Amino acid sequence: MNNIETIIPIEIIELEDKHNLHPIIEAKINGNPIRLVIDTGASHTCIDKKEVKSLLKNKNNISNDIVMGIGNKKMRNTIVNIQELQLGEVIIKDYPVVALKISHINKMLKMLGLKPIDGLLGSDLLHKYNAVIDYKNSCLTLNTNTL
Repeated sequence: MNNIETIIPIEIIELEDKHNLHPIIEAKINGNPIRLVIDTGASHTCIDKKEVKSLLKNKNNISNDIVMGIGNKKMRNTIVNIQELQLGEVIIKDYPVVALKISHINKMLKMLGLKPIDGLLGSDLLHKYNAVIDYKNSCLTLNTNTL
């Protein structure tokens, strides 16, 4: 992989008040546009189960792993290999993500007049690409120099 730095614009959305902010980026799965919340508290990148239904048809792309939740409560989740995840200029091939039901989040966003999301960009990729979240300039920088 070439050494690149990619800068991705961030949309900051307010939930309920100015103290409840969420940064969102535009990305692509297999060429299709998606919206991801940047979630430094999520250990894994997650995609809405609805978004990965076509991937679930290929049983070779699925595994059931146990992922620890808050308070060490064990939760069984479906892991799906995404053929191609694009974050800015960074293209990631055959990457495992957690298929997560997020319809309750999108219901809340709809009630607030906001666009739905398709998943969470988790610490797995933020760490791998030495991500820098720049709130002042509303951008996310990813580096492949560390790979």
